[in-house]
This record gives sequence, structure tokens and C-alpha cells, in this order.
Amino acid sequence: MNHRKIRKCSALLAVAAVFTFTGIVGAQQSFSIVGTSNVQGLGSADYTVEMDSTAPVEGYVLAISYDPALVMVTDATTAGSVAESAGAELVVPEVLPAGFTIGVVLDATAPFDGQTIPAGVGQNVGTFTAQSVVILNQGDPPVTTNFNFQDGSLNNPPLDNIIVQGGLSIGAGGGLTLNDSDPAAMTIGPPPPAGLEIESASSPSTANSGCARILLDNDAGDTQGFVLSISHNSAVVTLVDINIDGTATEAAGAEFVVDNILAGGGTLGVVLDFNAPFDGQTIAAGQGIHIANYCYSCVNEVVYILGDPAPPSEVSDLTFVDGVFGSPPLSNVVVVGGLSISPDLTNGTFTCEPVGEAPNDTNFFCGPASYEGTDDPENNLPGPIEQDPGSDVEICLFYTDEADNLQGVQLALCYDCNLTVTNFDISGSIFDEVGAEFVNWNADNDDGDGDGCEFVAGILLDALPPFDGQTVPPTSVPLLIGCITATVSETAACDSLLAVEWCDFINGAGSVDIENIAIIDFQSIQTFDRYDCAILVVPEEIFQRGDCNDDDKVDLADAAKILGWQFGGEMIQCADACDANDDGKINLADSVLVLNYMFLFGDPPPDPGPVNGMEGQDPTADDLPECMSDDTFCP
Repeated sequence: MNHRKIRKCSALLAVAAVFTFTGIVGAQQSFSIVGTSNVQGLGSADYTVEMDSTAPVEGYVLAISYDPALVMVTDATTAGSVAESAGAELVVPEVLPAGFTIGVVLDATAPFDGQTIPAGVGQNVGTFTAQSVVILNQGDPPVTTNFNFQDGSLNNPPLDNIIVQGGLSIGAGGGLTLNDSDPAAMTIGPPPPAGLEIESASSPSTANSGCARILLDNDAGDTQGFVLSISHNSAVVTLVDINIDGTATEAAGAEFVVDNILAGGGTLGVVLDFNAPFDGQTIAAGQGIHIANYCYSCVNEVVYILGDPAPPSEVSDLTFVDGVFGSPPLSNVVVVGGLSISPDLTNGTFTCEPVGEAPNDTNFFCGPASYEGTDDPENNLPGPIEQDPGSDVEICLFYTDEADNLQGVQLALCYDCNLTVTNFDISGSIFDEVGAEFVNWNADNDDGDGDGCEFVAGILLDALPPFDGQTVPPTSVPLLIGCITATVSETAACDSLLAVEWCDFINGAGSVDIENIAIIDFQSIQTFDRYDCAILVVPEEIFQRGDCNDDDKVDLADAAKILGWQFGGEMIQCADACDANDDGKINLADSVLVLNYMFLFGDPPPDPGPVNGMEGQDPTADDLPECMSDDTFCP
């Protein structure tokens, strides 16, 4: 026992020693616990013990019990009571697991001046604070617990509720009334639901990223952890980071923080106190608490010419979603008192704001032939051109200029050396229709000459007598200049992007450095925007039906894999391969088909099945997810 407990025990023995004489000195003496409270979650309330006495009181003992499964007393004191105002010289409060005691002697030390509490009604002789220790689920009925006077069981030695008058102690058997007939009570209801809010945010569409703050409302009790699961519109924004920088979570010293960025959304799991010595870190209850950041970049750079009407902003909904992301799927929860609370959810948005720029004279674009005539081309740039390895791809070049007639263009592009440029043709373009009189181009497809792979071209409309002044007209939509034909290497990696970029100061297969220019009024104009493009090497997913474990053969292990996926949580790479009977579902019938085929002379899995030993694509449309294996026709 430490010194503090020794002192407390000694003091309690002293109180007990003072109150050893018992007898009856009168009637109408009583203790009453005053207070009835309704609390939510881990709420707390204050209660008062009042005394009625018909004669001066020299001391008293309070012994009050409660249900420790529902409440605990966090403070028991005589502060503000008549004992304090009367100058009590010995006050010993003791909070125990299932109750508390307070022993008071008014005149306990020399010179023994005879302090007492005068007779009176409803006198405050002590207060205590009780707190709920149970969190009910939303929808659960409230529970009520009482505070009762308890003789002969609390403390050591066990104490009774008594008052001392004239040197004699009066207890429940000697005229002291303990008002339990109308006991003080605490009614505990479910906590107010916690709330999570996505604070809407925005950024310029050309910025690297901007962050939406996640806010917590929680009055149920201190937060021990939380899970966030939020979706976004992938066509508008990209989730680039999830963090707790500058948040209450970081300030509390969270010890377990796991984020997961996924296609279309992301999750964050946090446990405040995860590691030894388990110091009890929490986020204090409150409103509008900043707990996390979800950071996004804009997919499209929305740029407009200053002076023109600004285009509309692009907006992505940011939405709390349950049971969608993660494995197993996660739901948004707040952990209080060891219990998971499903919070109220308030969604937000992320806005990509258009950026105004000074006017440009001319814009160059590249992309598929279908890009010609596209409205608002700067904000509707073409996606990558998809092409298989070993095949030819057409990369077309375009221009816009809303104010000027062009006399010609000088073109210079760098490209990935997995492309081999074989031709450039202006047929069908506005330059062809007007009758360009000089067209020349060359390409450097040599990957080993130290300057990469390059294409340069020059087009001049009026290059021959009689010099009639041909030009191409102003245009706000892309008009075709010409198209490059290139071959995608047979060794190009699946899903790789082969860049095609506008470059300055390159020489192609020659020795003269070429820049991109537009010729307007016999001047070289270079103050314009250029928009690059790319070739996406398209993988062709292939598989062998029945080869569920992706080891390039169908055997008993595949039947086991199908059963393991269905009943044991095994992961699979290619759902179509596990759909052995090609009915668009994976179930027990697929493992039965494999077993019958292997051992009971049953039908083999349909093509592309094991009979011909060849992998291929699924000839049957179904709703199964795409294969995640590396088996393709690509290198």
C-alpha cells in the first residue's frame, strides 16, 4: 500500500473511532440524494446529498452505492457544502469500484473549538459526479440506474451512513432516515449520432492538387478511432493523397494510420492508441473537428482566353460510401468507448475551376482523325489512341486560329521509339484543299543516335509562281493539317503509353534545328499552345477456361481453387478462367465440371478450354470482372 492510501486508511479509521458511540437523540434526521438526470452516451451529471437535522451535527459518514456496469463516480467532495463552510477539520472521500464514502469530523484537531453544523433542513453535505460507462446502440431503449445509501459494505472497515450529534452517532436503525424510497437516478440513452462531413473544396484546374477536409462531430465521448470510405468522379478528379497533416488526429499522436487509394475512391483507417504502453490517446469530443484530408488533382486543365466568357467549372461529388472499397469492404464508422458508431454522413464536392490565360495566336493539336471539328478543343482534348502491338496507327495534326489566316506551318514532334514513322500525308486536309505548293517531311526512327526519335515537316501554301497568296482560313475548331502513319513495335509493353509530343529545336533525319511555327503575314509566330497526344498499347487479355489457379494447366488444383474462392476467401486472378462451365457465374457447378472432366469422362470446359491447350479471349459475353492476370497477346 502506498503512503497516500495509508494516510486515507488512517483517516477513515479516525472517523470510525470518533463515531463509536451510538444512540438515539431525536427524530426527523435524514439523508437524501437529490438529482435525476438524463444523459446520452458517456455523458455525466452532478448529484447532491442533503441532510435534515434537528440538532447541531458534529460529523457524518456517507456511504452510497451504484451499478458499476452502468456508471462510475468521477468525483466525491464536500466542496461548497455546509461542512466546508463550518470549517470541517477531517474530510475523507474515497471512491470505490461500486460506490463511494465520505467521512467528515468537524472538530478533529486541537484546540478542539467545537465546530458543528447547525440544525437545518436540506443542507448540502456533499456532491458527486457520475458518468455513464455504457454506450447504447441507436434505437436501443434507455436504461435507468439508481444511487442508493448502502450500510455495512463499502470501505474497510465497512462504513454505515450516520450523523453525530451530542457525541452520539445516529444510523438507519437509530432514527436516521435514508431516503431511498424516491432514489436519485440516471437514465442513459443512446449517444447522439456522430457525424462525418466532407468539407467542399476547389482548386484551379491546372494546380497539382487541392485538399478537402474531413470533419467530425462527436459528443458521445472521446474518439478512439475511425474509418473513412469516400468515392469521387474519376472523369473529373484523381485522388492523389490521403493524410492527417495538420489535423486533430495528428495532434493526438495517432499510432495506426492506413490509407488506400483505389479506382474511384479511397479509404483511411485510424486507431489512436495502437501500440504499447497504451497511453489512451483519443480525440476529445466536440463539433467540426478536422480529422483527415483527401487531396485531389483535376483530370482536365480547363483553360480559357481572358476576355471570353469563362467556361463552367468541373465538379466531382465526394460521397461517403459503405461496403464498396477495401477487402473486406469498409464502412464509415467512429469508435467511441470501444464501440463502432455509424455516423450521420454529409457529402461534399471538389470543384476544378477554369483558368484564364492571355490570348494565343495559334494552337497545334495531335490525336485521331476524328478530332477534327471538335467544339471547345482545349477543354475536350482527345484521349490516347488505342492500338495493338505490331499494327499501324494514324496520328493526325490539327490547328486552330480564330483571328488569322495561315500561310504555312513548320512542325516538329518527338515520339516514343516504340513507334516507327513511315509516312506523312496531307490528303483530305484544308491545306490539301487550298493547294499547298510545298510539302516536305522526314523522320528519325533511330533509337541509338542519342537524340531520340523525331519528325519534322514544312508546309507552305504559296510557294510557286504566280504567287496568288493562298492561305488557310481562321477557325475555332481543329482543322486537319495532315496525318502521320506509324507502326507500333511488336515488343511494346502492354498498357504502356507511347508519347507523341511537340518539340522545338530538333533536326529529324537532317542537321537543321526546326521549331514549331505558324506563318502569319510573313512572320514566324510562336506564341501559341501545343497539345500533345499518346498511343495506348492495348493488351488483349487471354486465358484458358478451367485454369482457375493460373498455372497454365487444368487439373485437380483448379477445382480446389474454385472451392477455396467460394467458401474460403481465396483470391482469383481471372474470373472467366474459373467459370468452367461458361454460364457467367462462379459456383459449385464449376468445380463439379472440372472434376467430371478430369476423372469421370465428362465434357471439357468450353473454349478457350484445355482440349486444344490454347489460351484465348472469352467468346461469351457475361458480367464477370475482367481478368487481372498477365496473360495477353502483348509481349
